[in-house]
Amino acid sequence: MRLTDVFSAEAVAIRQTSDASNRMPYVGQAFWPNKKKMGIDLKWIKTHKGLGIALKPSALDSLATIRPRKGFEAITQEMPFFRESMTIKEQDLAEIQRAQESDDPYLNEVLEHIFNDADELVMGADISVERMRMNLLAPLNGEMKLTIGMADNTLYSYNYDADSSWKKSNYLSIDSEGDKWSKTETSKPLNDIQKAKDSLAANGVIATYAMMTTKTLNYLVESSQIKSVFITTSGKPVDFIDTEMVKELFKRKTGLTPIINDKKFTDYDGKQKGFFPDDYVSVIGAGTLGNTWYGVTPEERTLLGDPKVDVSILDSGVAVAVQTIYGPPVQYSTTASQIVLPSYEGMDSVYVIKVA
Repeated sequence: MRLTDVFSAEAVAIRQTSDASNRMPYVGQAFWPNKKKMGIDLKWIKTHKGLGIALKPSALDSLATIRPRKGFEAITQEMPFFRESMTIKEQDLAEIQRAQESDDPYLNEVLEHIFNDADELVMGADISVERMRMNLLAPLNGEMKLTIGMADNTLYSYNYDADSSWKKSNYLSIDSEGDKWSKTETSKPLNDIQKAKDSLAANGVIATYAMMTTKTLNYLVESSQIKSVFITTSGKPVDFIDTEMVKELFKRKTGLTPIINDKKFTDYDGKQKGFFPDDYVSVIGAGTLGNTWYGVTPEERTLLGDPKVDVSILDSGVAVAVQTIYGPPVQYSTTASQIVLPSYEGMDSVYVIKVA
């Protein structure tokens, strides 16, 4: 018996192919480490740090002058809930039994990929979180919003910059056609990066990283301004430079470590998308930007310890529940759920440039 007699060619191909993007780490966790809390409400403080203020002089034996506190804003939001299940039905069990009667040497590996429901659902949970973090790190058109549509018509919407104060000071859209990085003969990308660094420095933030995709990096590879830095022994600019040369020069000239983020995912509509958008560069200060807050899911609150359901709580906070339903019909059900939302206390440490 051939496996394709039982499973589709697409399912069998999973054994042979794995998208390279799946092996890339979720870089957002480095800037938003995981934390756990009770309940589903998230309250975080956005501060406006700015530069330090000199201490005022005072006369001896006099009362101290009261210094007003720098601005801050307490933000309370209800965290979104994610839950999805996969089942192995009686028909699936029959097909598995048929396949196990064969002597195909690749059987177990294929079955493991097809029916590893827990791994697939947990991967989906991680994707949902990383998508939110990257939406905050590179907000499209400077609109720092999260809009999460669910299959049951539930819509979660969060605005992290309700008064547009962040956009006014920390976002630049290069609108002049000749200045866009895609116009490699006339654009000045190093100048634009310097503007971002200067803006962050004015608020006491030392720029450390620059995140972009390979497509955006390729603008730098072809940039006349970049190429002019590489001079041959005859005094002429070089004709060809590669990405590694550009990354090294970029770090040397700007002081920023480039982070190339090409990791992708499949959206609800079945289309492949990148976590980080093309044509954007995010200049980021050192340190964390916030926390990835996980709440307590209904599965953790009500089913943990129930002998009828096998519930596991992952380190991240994702709950995985596995249950055998004896029916009839008989089926095995795997459910992954999470309550999660990133806070963004360090949003003023990020400057975003729309470069094309």
